[in-house]
Amino acid sequence: MKKTFTLLFFIISFTAKAEFNIKIYYEPIENGFQVYADNMEYSPVSIKLSFTLKNMRVEGGNDKIYVVSERTTKQLLTTIRISQKGKPTKFSYKTRYNYGDNYLRTYDSDFIYNLPYSTSESYKVHQGYNGSFSHQNSKALDFTMPIGTKIKAIREGIVIRVVDTNTKSCDTEDCKKYNNLITVYHSDGTFAEYVHIKEKGSLVKVGDKVEQNQDIALSGNVGFSTGPHLHLEIFLQRLEQRETLTTKFKINKGYTSKYLEEKQFYLRDY
Repeated sequence: MKKTFTLLFFIISFTAKAEFNIKIYYEPIENGFQVYADNMEYSPVSIKLSFTLKNMRVEGGNDKIYVVSERTTKQLLTTIRISQKGKPTKFSYKTRYNYGDNYLRTYDSDFIYNLPYSTSESYKVHQGYNGSFSHQNSKALDFTMPIGTKIKAIREGIVIRVVDTNTKSCDTEDCKKYNNLITVYHSDGTFAEYVHIKEKGSLVKVGDKVEQNQDIALSGNVGFSTGPHLHLEIFLQRLEQRETLTTKFKINKGYTSKYLEEKQFYLRDY
C-alpha cells in the first residue's frame, strides 16, 4: 500500500511582535523522519512541538519542549517513526517558541548591577517591585526621567531584540503592543529589557555585544506609559511566561548595593 506523508506547519509566538529567525524542517530516514531546527537568534530558543499522528510515533513523547542553542544549525529535535509498515501514514505539528532556556533554574543571583543612567545623575523609582499600577506580581522597576536621557547597560551582554519605531503612548495595558524596547541576553541565561525608549532611540542593533555602562538607548514615553520613564526588568524567559528577578544595584559611590525601593531617589556617582 502506498504511504502518504502530510506535513502541516504552524508558528505561534508568545512574544508580542517578535519575529524569530528560526527554521524547523525534517528529513526522511529509514522508517520515518528526523526533525531539525536552525536558530539564528543570539540567545537560546525554547520550542514546543505538538504532533498529530496517524500510524506514527514520536520518540521521547509528544508535546515536548526542546531548547535550541543560539546561532546553531541542524540541531536534532526528535525522530518520528512509522508504527506499522504498509499502512497509510501521515503527521502534522504545531510549534510554539520563545527566547530563552525553558528549563534554566540557576543563574548568577549574586551579580550586582549598575544603575541604568550616567555618573552624577539621580532618579526616582516611581514604581517598584509588585507596584500597584502595572507591576502586580512583577519584579520590575520604573525610573522617572526626562525624554532623551541616556540609558546605560546595567550588565554586559548581547542585544537580541530592538524595537524603536513606535510613537504612541497610552494608559491601558493593550498599549504594550506599542512599547519600544531593547532586550539584552546575559552570559548566565538571564535577560534585561529596557522599555519605553523614544522613537529611533536605540543606539545599538541586534547582534551587538554591549559592555556594562555602555550607552544603549535614549529614554522616552512610548507604549504603555503615562509619563516619561524607563521600565527595567531582569528575568528568566520560559516558553509561555517570564520569571522576573529581584536584583541588587550599586548606589552612590558604588561601594554599597541594595534592592531598590519604590518612591526613593538613587544617586549614581561611579
